[in-house]
Amino acid sequence: MNRHVYECDEVVIGNDLNAILYAYINSARLLLNNQNKPLFFEFLPRDFDISKLGIKPEEYELQGVDSTKSVGPSKLEVWERLMFVLSLSGLVLMADKIASIRLEDTLKITTRNFKFAEIKFNRLRIFDDENILGLDIPKKEINKYKVVDWIDVKSGMIHPYDYFETNEDFVKEVYFYPSLRIDGISNKKDLAAVSYMNKEDLNNFDYSDTMAKFKTLKLMKDVGIRGARNGRDYYNPEKYKYYAVKIYPRKREVRKLSLLNQYENKESLIFDYRSAIEVCNDSMSLNTYCAKLNGQVSKR
Repeated sequence: MNRHVYECDEVVIGNDLNAILYAYINSARLLLNNQNKPLFFEFLPRDFDISKLGIKPEEYELQGVDSTKSVGPSKLEVWERLMFVLSLSGLVLMADKIASIRLEDTLKITTRNFKFAEIKFNRLRIFDDENILGLDIPKKEINKYKVVDWIDVKSGMIHPYDYFETNEDFVKEVYFYPSLRIDGISNKKDLAAVSYMNKEDLNNFDYSDTMAKFKTLKLMKDVGIRGARNGRDYYNPEKYKYYAVKIYPRKREVRKLSLLNQYENKESLIFDYRSAIEVCNDSMSLNTYCAKLNGQVSKR
C-alpha cells in the first residue's frame, strides 16, 4: 500500500477563517477537515484593518426593513484569497481530498479516493474537531448549532431588502441574495434563513425546515413583499393584482456554533478557541513567505 509520509514542525487542523489565518500568519501546514467555507452573509467588523493582510478594505451596506446595516469585508472573500496564497505556498496538505483524520502518535489521513498519508509533527493545533478520530473525551460538548435553511423563492423575488432580523433564535436572520437559478445578472432573489438551535431541537418538527418556511413567509408578507403581477384590478384598473408569495425549502445546512468541544491541551497538542479577529490581534507578521507572496499577487 502506497503511503505518503510528511514531516512538519506545526500542523493546523480547521477550515474556518481562524485556522486559515493562523496558517497564513505562521506559515504552518494546513489540513482541511471539512468543506464548510464561511457563508456569504458572514462579515468581519468594519473596524478590522484588513489591509495588513494585503487585501483591499471593503465595506457593504445591507438594506433592512427600517434601516441599513454597515458591515466590513466578506469572510468568504478573505478566506478564498488566503487559501489561494496558502495553496501557492504549498502549505495546504491534500487540499479538499481528506475524508478522515486519525490522531495517534502521528496523524493518519485517509483521502476521498482511498489513498493514505501519514504526517509526523512537533506541534498540532486544532481549531475544529470535526472528522478527527482518536481525541480524548471532551470535558464539555458544544450543544448549540447554526442552522441555515436555503429557500428558493418562486414568487416574490423582487424587493429592496438584503436581510431581516428577529428577536427569536428560530429564524433569527434572513438574508436575500441574487438567485443562482437564473443565468446572468438579475434582481431576483432567493434567501437563506438562519436559526440557532440546541441539539435536541434539530429533530423537533416545530423547528423543521417546514416551520422555518412558514415563519419566513410571514416575515416577507408583513413587510409588504408581494408575488408577481397578476393583471389589473377589475374594479380599479389603476391598481395591479399580485400573486401570493411562494417559497420552497431546498436544503438545510447544520453547523456547530462553536467549532470545538472543550478539551485539555497537551505539550504538543493545542486546542485553539480564538476567533479570526483574535488570531490576527495576537500575532501578525508581514515578513513570512505567505505575506510576501500575497503582496506579489496583489500587484498583478
